[in-house]
Amino acid sequence: MKVFTGLVPNEYAGFHPMECYNRNGWKHQGTEAAAKVRSCLTVTDLSEAFNWNYDPREDPEAAEGAEPIPSLWPSDLPGFREALYAYHGQLLRLARRLTRIFALALHLPEDAFDDYIKRPEAGMRILRYPEQKHSVDEQNGIGAHTDVECFTIVTQDSSGGLEVLGKSGNWIKAEPIPGSFVVNIADCFMRQTNDFFVSTVHRVINKSGKERYSAPFFFGFDRRKLLEPIPTCVSEDNPMKYPVMTGGEYYEWRTNKQKKTNVYNSKIAK
Repeated sequence: MKVFTGLVPNEYAGFHPMECYNRNGWKHQGTEAAAKVRSCLTVTDLSEAFNWNYDPREDPEAAEGAEPIPSLWPSDLPGFREALYAYHGQLLRLARRLTRIFALALHLPEDAFDDYIKRPEAGMRILRYPEQKHSVDEQNGIGAHTDVECFTIVTQDSSGGLEVLGKSGNWIKAEPIPGSFVVNIADCFMRQTNDFFVSTVHRVINKSGKERYSAPFFFGFDRRKLLEPIPTCVSEDNPMKYPVMTGGEYYEWRTNKQKKTNVYNSKIAK
């Protein structure tokens, strides 16, 4: 708890204890079906995690003068920070390449997002899910939600449990495929593409009979940049659906909204 996330304002960094959050207590930009699912849940999420943020000192492509985003690191785990940033660095390289693919998919020049990713939003977390004893209606490993940034690259083990909400309102299992990642669209990119790309509502239900581990990497644009509409996604017939704000303003609002569901805050205060 020396690196408890509640010690860092406005950031999702640090340790998130077991059964720390209840995601049905906060609203995301999902569907009515997801809202109904959340309203049934009565028990906090059965998972624990450690999060860390982008550090330009660990990024060979960092922009000059880029400042690190606050993180909390334990002092008694030799090699822990180094190992996590080694993997983080490889996913950062992959994410930058993916932005070029997304640009082409949006009928933009391949380098259209290059200025947005010199100081990227690039947080990551490692998660542990014990085997779930409660029913799906009572508890999730992580309740139904969408991610904040542009897209998320998920490394998962062979246990399974990740589910995504289909357009029909049915949950679809994202079965693990060896040597592959799951890539989910997140809210900032949904806003900028004016719903051309739609955020992936997802949850985790660990009924595998064993512990489950995963490592999602959350990639987004420079926090200082405005989440302006992408030109190919708006027109007179399809005006922008969302107010324009910076990525940092949106991140801070979403982070604090979610942290308010943190049941440990009151315990720390006492």
